[in-house]
Amino acid sequence: MILKIIAYYAFLCIFTSVLFTQDSIPADTVNINNRPEITISKCGNSVIKVDGVLDEQVWETSQTAGGFVEIQPGDNLPAEVQTEVKMTYDDDNLYVAFICYDDRISKLRANLSDRDKMYQDDYIGILLDTYNDHKQAYEIFLNPYGIQGDGIWTRQGEEMNFDMLYDAEAKIYKDKWIVELAIPFKSLRFPEKDEQQWGVHIIRTRPRESRTQFSWAKVSRDNSEFLSQAGILKGFKKLKKGKQLELLPYVIGSQFGFREDPYNPDSPFKNEKFKGDLGIGIKYGFSSNLTGEISFNPDFSQVESDAAQINVNSSSAVFYPEKRPFFLDGANIFNSYINVVYTRMLNNPLYTAKLIGKIDDIDVGYLMGYDQNTPFIVPSKYGSDFIQTDLKSFGNALRLKKSLKGSSFIGFIGTDHETGDSYNRVAGFDGSFNFAEKYYFNWEALGYFTKEINDTTLYDNSAKINSNGNDAGFNGEKLTGFGGTFSLSRNSRHWNAELFMNIAPPEARRELGYMSKNDFRELGIWQAYTFYPKNSIILRFEPSFDAGVQYDYDGRIKEQWVAPKFFIQFKHQVNMNGGFLAVNNENYYDVYHKSVHRGWLELNVNTSSKATGGAFLELGKYIVRFEDPSYVGWGWNAEAWLTVKPLHNLVMENNYSYFELSKERGGEKLYTGYIFRNKTSFQFTRKFFLRLVMQYDSFSKSFDIDPLLSYKWNPFTIFYIGSTHNLADIGSVPNHGRFLETRRQFFAKFQYLIKL
Repeated sequence: MILKIIAYYAFLCIFTSVLFTQDSIPADTVNINNRPEITISKCGNSVIKVDGVLDEQVWETSQTAGGFVEIQPGDNLPAEVQTEVKMTYDDDNLYVAFICYDDRISKLRANLSDRDKMYQDDYIGILLDTYNDHKQAYEIFLNPYGIQGDGIWTRQGEEMNFDMLYDAEAKIYKDKWIVELAIPFKSLRFPEKDEQQWGVHIIRTRPRESRTQFSWAKVSRDNSEFLSQAGILKGFKKLKKGKQLELLPYVIGSQFGFREDPYNPDSPFKNEKFKGDLGIGIKYGFSSNLTGEISFNPDFSQVESDAAQINVNSSSAVFYPEKRPFFLDGANIFNSYINVVYTRMLNNPLYTAKLIGKIDDIDVGYLMGYDQNTPFIVPSKYGSDFIQTDLKSFGNALRLKKSLKGSSFIGFIGTDHETGDSYNRVAGFDGSFNFAEKYYFNWEALGYFTKEINDTTLYDNSAKINSNGNDAGFNGEKLTGFGGTFSLSRNSRHWNAELFMNIAPPEARRELGYMSKNDFRELGIWQAYTFYPKNSIILRFEPSFDAGVQYDYDGRIKEQWVAPKFFIQFKHQVNMNGGFLAVNNENYYDVYHKSVHRGWLELNVNTSSKATGGAFLELGKYIVRFEDPSYVGWGWNAEAWLTVKPLHNLVMENNYSYFELSKERGGEKLYTGYIFRNKTSFQFTRKFFLRLVMQYDSFSKSFDIDPLLSYKWNPFTIFYIGSTHNLADIGSVPNHGRFLETRRQFFAKFQYLIKL
């Protein structure tokens, strides 16, 4: 039945493409892709003082970008407020002045916050496609207090953990707010040419009744190539980034303590000796295109712990996002359709190195590291296991990506992970081909080559994985397999669709990547149609559905699903989405579970500038995976979040997650539990803040308290001092409180960026 549904909608994709081609472009968006241009002139060095006050003579004569249009929620309509952007440059910097007029300046949303935490405020910024190839762009945004936010835009998504060096100041006036910006050319990569021509988007976000966005260049909703519609920035001549050497030394001190028996109040608490350490990172810009970096004894500890996740009934290793700056810089280069490079698998490296940049029209990325405490994710047919070891390993990743016409590309990706005489090697090609304007064929084909560690004490699993008799345990076997992902998609103003196929053989392992399971062939489809009602409280309505079927390599059905969904964007910054698993059948360890129906609903409300939040509820049937044999139970999963800003420099973020599972509806409860997390931040200045994270996990019965005091001169020169405290919830014990401290750590770190 599922295959028939997929085949029917594959035919529907082709048939209706003709039907929607003629009427998908509304009258007010015809011929809007004429890219506006601005030609800037050079000014003398040291002429401009970046202070948010445009009193230098050069601003009077500099070129100005105006005529902004509203692109959200309006569709290229005249902007209700005026925006002007002036630009010039000297030998070292690109200077930009944003003048944001506002007839309701008292309604301005502006908060004093840490870097990258200002995206709920008013903000304005620029996207620079320095190669003008529509593949990626630097993002730089600022709020009315000059709080900086930056990232990398690609067609696959935004990498908002990227940081770069630039100067900015802002001032708020009675009828406008102004941001003055200086971007060093040393912070950018661009072609080695005498004359530069960059793509540029200038975007202003103004949250009032709705979250309104204004753009200098008109943007068609019927064209998914966002960067191809950018304006053009001209006038640069003989830019020289030069060869830049950066040193990033650090020193860190810490003291660790723990209770010998974490659940015995009378057990002694031991404090280890104070430990100090130091290391250094070296970064060298070979050219305006290519940068190399190496770190010796890097401190890859995280200032903020990962938020706990509910995974009691999960059969797969938990995925945590990367937060370490070394791996975040240039991370977008290693992205592909399959998670081949997951840098958190380089857990505690003694040294690391990377090379990132561009050679002609080829993106280049190389990453290596020597890990002192190697983790492994071992996938199987029904999930994956996480194993932490003290083994030493050496990892490499290479990425090459050649630009083709428009947004099309072809690329290579490969990883090599060596642990003693064992290895895991993954290599393959990927690409994207855009045709007939709205259609894309995206693909990635991979080969997997593994020689296992021969030590079943690390991981012993005798379950057979293929017809050759190989098993999942670490017993020195050699495994080879081939897989990949392939999709045909349509992106347009109204009708969007995708037909996809995913293949992962039972021999597939990615020791430098993330893999939740293997041993499947999957075929599926996704369809969506977007409505933009006029003169309505609803700004956007998008019904959709996805369906698919998954088989294992023995030809047995693993999963079948059909899920109708919807998304609604209301006025007053309110969004709602939901869905229902109308068909949901799964084979889990040879038990075939049918009709595992459940539905979900999510609501986000950002109407107020002082408090924003939302809630999520999922209710219905779940497979009870931790019992043998598995069976279908009844449960619900709820989450609520609330961010409160009582002062312009005080933020309290709260998140509550609850999960309950029963043998049947109204029957015996198998478990209930929740996680509550609060993060409170007080920003003294743009550079100086105090943060306190508190988290209670009822599943592990533990309470964590993490205070931190930080001073950031820039994203890389940082001083912080803090501590972490873990307390066990021991319940009612005579002569003792409910919570007992089991471990703690005090730490301080100073790192300083030296530019030579």
